[in-house]
Amino acid sequence: MSGIYIHIPFCERKCIYCDFYSVENLNLIDRFTESLLKEIEIFSIETDFFNDSIFDTIYFGGGTPSLLEPAQIAKILNELSQRFKISSNAEITLETNPGTVDKRKLLEFKNLGVNRISFGVQSFFDDDLKFLGRIHTSEDAFKCINDSFDVGFENVSIDLIFGLPGQTVEKWLENLKFAVSLNVSHISAYNLIVERGTPLHELVSLGKVEIPEDEIQAQLYEKTIDFLENAGYVHYEVSNYAFDGFECRHNLKYWQYENYIGFGPSAHSFWINKRWWNYANLNKYINAIDLGKIPVANFEILDEEKMIEEFIYLGLRSKGINVARFKEKFGFEFVDGDIKDEIKEFERAGYISINGDFIKLTPKGFLLCDEIVLRLISKIKFVMKWES
Repeated sequence: MSGIYIHIPFCERKCIYCDFYSVENLNLIDRFTESLLKEIEIFSIETDFFNDSIFDTIYFGGGTPSLLEPAQIAKILNELSQRFKISSNAEITLETNPGTVDKRKLLEFKNLGVNRISFGVQSFFDDDLKFLGRIHTSEDAFKCINDSFDVGFENVSIDLIFGLPGQTVEKWLENLKFAVSLNVSHISAYNLIVERGTPLHELVSLGKVEIPEDEIQAQLYEKTIDFLENAGYVHYEVSNYAFDGFECRHNLKYWQYENYIGFGPSAHSFWINKRWWNYANLNKYINAIDLGKIPVANFEILDEEKMIEEFIYLGLRSKGINVARFKEKFGFEFVDGDIKDEIKEFERAGYISINGDFIKLTPKGFLLCDEIVLRLISKIKFVMKWES
């Protein structure tokens, strides 16, 4: 099974921390939608490698997909169903900003076939929302989440951010308590990252904003895992928690190294060993499509070494490295020789656990994910070099 990602690049206002591609000129939404439909058509005509594939996830990300009218989302879904083999039980996710939807709009999205709604809440405290540059209030967030249940959504996800300036453990736990009290099926809890080129980066560089120290960030992360697991959520990826059976099937494709196709400006695609991405510029994107071209900015062919690196990294970020699938995909044992010794060392230190065919990080290990990945990759490279 494969996935489809649709990037909707519009935002009413860009948040100070966000480095995703987006534009604030909402007058271009109609023009963009026409181009997006055309891109899907051109791609389906000019390529055929996906003909035998069934797609069981569609994900509308952004930007703010909920800025589109339900009729526009309907056109996109209809175009996809005409061009691709969409599973009858496909997971269809729509990211939403609580400040852009009401009960009527939520009901219309649901009636179109959207069966998973994801709210970019970020915080249930208005002072946090104001700092982050969000356009909604905490009251908006509570109302939209409750409205989504009222209209019949069963799969409701929210995003939260920790590590904000001045944020205490107590305040963060209050955020999590609010989330749990709403009984949402999925929670993404992200650490605030200061990305270059964002207003937040400038504020931090100028000393106007101070981000909590790493020790505090680690404490907040560990508290998040403990609190949400005790509340019945499964910690299935570094930043993601869900009730059993409500993991985001689309995002699992990224972490389990499965195929997906992306449409829209800046959208990325991955198929077997090839990755490509569209222009991260709306004008270039539209102009290419007007010329009848697929709006691909560039691509890369992954060699085996690169694929192994990504397989390890993505596996450890989620449910673990599936060693049986590793052997099937790459032709040699993952747990062997020097690698086995390294894994045993991590296991003794309490950073990883081994359960059947899976090698996974413990909560303690998640804090050192990047370092563990680098050490395992270095051992793998040594084995590959030795065997060649």
